[in-house]
Amino acid sequence: MHKLMAATGVAFMLGSSVSMAADYTLSVTLDTSPQHVRNVWLKDFAKAVGEKSDGRLEIEIFEAGSKYKDSEAAAAVAQGAIDIAIPQYQLISRFVPEADFEQLPMFYGMGREEIYAIVDGEVGKDLNGRIEDKLRVKVLGRPIDLGFGTVFSTDVELKEPSDLAGLKVRVPGGPATVERYEIMGSVPVQISWPDVPQALQTGTISSLWTTQESLASSKLWDAGVKYGMEDRQAIVQYVPLINQRSFDKLPEDLQNLLSATWDEMVDGERDFAAQRQQDARALNAENGIVTSDPSPEALAAMRQKLVAAQPALVEELGMNPEFVAKLTAAAGQ
Repeated sequence: MHKLMAATGVAFMLGSSVSMAADYTLSVTLDTSPQHVRNVWLKDFAKAVGEKSDGRLEIEIFEAGSKYKDSEAAAAVAQGAIDIAIPQYQLISRFVPEADFEQLPMFYGMGREEIYAIVDGEVGKDLNGRIEDKLRVKVLGRPIDLGFGTVFSTDVELKEPSDLAGLKVRVPGGPATVERYEIMGSVPVQISWPDVPQALQTGTISSLWTTQESLASSKLWDAGVKYGMEDRQAIVQYVPLINQRSFDKLPEDLQNLLSATWDEMVDGERDFAAQRQQDARALNAENGIVTSDPSPEALAAMRQKLVAAQPALVEELGMNPEFVAKLTAAAGQ
């Protein structure tokens, strides 16, 4: 039996009815909890791969940061320490500045279908090539969704973007996200997801940018979160990275199966994620979290303020001018 990586620690095993029957095993690192939308969907993906490969290929999932935090995941895949990671785009931006594209002001308030048209088109292909060249990994396919970010607070009721002024806001990473909150008058603090509950309880942060789904899956109402605001700053998507050597070791039919199965399931995942966000908002409300929807006027005013800073931000981020021009054209701006 040829295993691409020996299993260590506690993992969720899927891929064949008899684990030892698999000819190839790919290990995946996630830092989110087992009930999180990414984890739930990935288990369905792993099951589909196992069934379609007749048990020849097994997906081994390490959850809840038992292997790596998402902030470390891309580097771990590039180095071959783990086979697969599915980090947020902005967590790759320290290697590929263009990966922070969805956090640019031009995306503020943009709808799902508009975003998919961009990320699934030529702009997305261009970005994938840059990621592959820089990290020497393979981008397995189109990104999957977590959903639009929501701002939450422990003490300050959030009704419009101006209410964020002065708050210490947890952000997942990425220079564009940090810059956005600085323009809003907030103090952005980069903290890995597993460390968020303690940061809230100790007062290291008083606010956080995440999603309804992520907050519900971690029951952050127990950490003091009371308010939320849906200002649709940006969508959070996860990009699938696989170590190039690990991918190359698979027979061609399994390579094709892995990529094709991913692509076949992405659209369903996106709809599933959107529904999970709606369900999570309802669950958070049941646990005392009051979420507001800012007025169109307040959103337009903040978008205008953010877009005015975009040229300087793009230069500061070191994004490739040709990529930005292609992105701007695709966005119709």
